[in-house]
Amino acid sequence: MKNKKDLAGYFDEPTMSLKSTPMPGMGMGKHPESCSRFVSLLFKAKEDAHITHIEQRVKSSAIHDAMGIFYDSLDGLLDTFAETVMAVHGQLSISFSASVIQNPVQYMESLYDKIDEARSMYTESWILNQLDEMQQLTAHTLYRLKYVTAAPSQ
Repeated sequence: MKNKKDLAGYFDEPTMSLKSTPMPGMGMGKHPESCSRFVSLLFKAKEDAHITHIEQRVKSSAIHDAMGIFYDSLDGLLDTFAETVMAVHGQLSISFSASVIQNPVQYMESLYDKIDEARSMYTESWILNQLDEMQQLTAHTLYRLKYVTAAPSQ
């Protein structure tokens, strides 16, 4: 799924900063800025999906449903990911500016690729497992966006 539509440029407005001290003998390695940008991207994706979910005019649409499931599910995964990465790799600086997603399929395809690319920053299998869960959620969201035409009736 190598859609190279870049999601960069969404890090203009600082909104949150998390600080932590790395465990002894551990550090962020060669990619501290990349790691912070990636975690910021994930926080942005969660908030973009939330805004997109709320802004849907037809609440029974598949986009409304898919974005709701995505942001709700990503919330817990992302919280654990950010905290555990900081526990062993140290300080992250998280900033982003959220907005409505104009093309949800293209956005999720790009996010899927960004998660795949982020694997090179980590060697811990448990961090890679967390990335697997977020990538699986993104793929499931893509399925809902591409193949489900309406949300189930409540």
